[in-house]
Amino acid sequence: MVVQDIMLKDIPPKTIAYLRCKGSWRQLRDILERLDEYLSRRQVKAIGPASGIYYNTPSEVGVQDLKWEVFHPVETDTPESVDDKTGFGIRNLQETKMASIAHRGSYLKAGSSCERLKEWIRREGLEVCSPSEEIYLSVFGVPSEGQMMEIHLPLSSA
Repeated sequence: MVVQDIMLKDIPPKTIAYLRCKGSWRQLRDILERLDEYLSRRQVKAIGPASGIYYNTPSEVGVQDLKWEVFHPVETDTPESVDDKTGFGIRNLQETKMASIAHRGSYLKAGSSCERLKEWIRREGLEVCSPSEEIYLSVFGVPSEGQMMEIHLPLSSA
């Protein structure tokens, strides 16, 4: 189903290597570099673009209390590991139905696209069941106008 650039997607189960984060999202580039170093040390290969899961927003908490994580999908046979003191780990995510919108422009200005997606979900009578996810489709260092991401909001199955 497509409404302009909004779609419903069934995201299959996946295994991710992640890094838990706290504080400003402006750290994103540096945090992704730390995740890449972790993957390299563990000799684990990313099989998809970097993504982030955002557990709260600046409208809910102060910037210093933002909780989020970044991840890369990895091979499904990669063994899970418990979150260690540094915030790194590997875990499995379940299959999920998502509402998705494409965002073009600065990653730091994706809020308007997210709000547009939330409004569409309300109009369709759907319900968000867990935190938002962003998939970074362009590499960092690309000028703002060339940045592209998908924003996903997981939906209840009821």
